[in-house]
Amino acid sequence: MPRPLMRSISTIARCATLFRDENLACLGLNGYQAPYVPVICAEPGITQEQLAQRLHVNRSSVTRQLTLLEEGGFILRQRSEKDRRAMHVYPTQRMREALPEVLGTFARWRDALTEGLTQEELCTLETLLDRLAGRAEEIR
Repeated sequence: MPRPLMRSISTIARCATLFRDENLACLGLNGYQAPYVPVICAEPGITQEQLAQRLHVNRSSVTRQLTLLEEGGFILRQRSEKDRRAMHVYPTQRMREALPEVLGTFARWRDALTEGLTQEELCTLETLLDRLAGRAEEIR
């Protein structure tokens, strides 16, 4: 009997978080915070709401991770002048300096995970996963 699809996807996601935990601890980052780094660096001033949408996590998770990132000196938050309920997020120099290591950790995980796949298998896998991700966004 084949393994349920979501069990496999969840296992990969949890193991990826543990991999990031181990590889980024020296920077003071955890595996859950890592996906925030490239987004915030690419879009300084992004709102917490936009982060939640972009990362497909709930607002309370964003708030929790941003609090830890702020305490660690990775971000600054600033209330919007146009909408007092909105909070803009900006990277600090510490986050900008961590970005290459975070991106390198993502690349090492991908390389280790896909080791042994042919280029054709990898292309097929990426195409199918993109289709599933698109479908998941439609359903949500």
